[in-house]
Amino acid sequence: KGNPFFVLEFLRSLVEGGLLEYCVRKRRWVWDEERISSMDITGNVLCLLSSKMIGLSENIQLALKVAACFGTKIKVSIVGYLSTNSEYSNIQSGLEHVITEG
Repeated sequence: KGNPFFVLEFLRSLVEGGLLEYCVRKRRWVWDEERISSMDITGNVLCLLSSKMIGLSENIQLALKVAACFGTKIKVSIVGYLSTNSEYSNIQSGLEHVITEG
């Protein structure tokens, strides 16, 4: 049992935090077990993602919120239409950033 999405996001957060990295010289992954053990891990995907969202710019957060209203997929034509509105003029670049950064 478990949530593979949470595992992926958790590992990604460890890499981004410098707690997990691949050592080319040793040809293996190395981690800081003491610091990882001291982390407050709730096991909650929403908590992990919300902490990640807080680090995003307001433009990117807005783009994700608007896109989420359309479900798991949003048509390019809808993004284009929204971009014509001054309030959402940066939605396309925001979504492209999120796709590129993962």
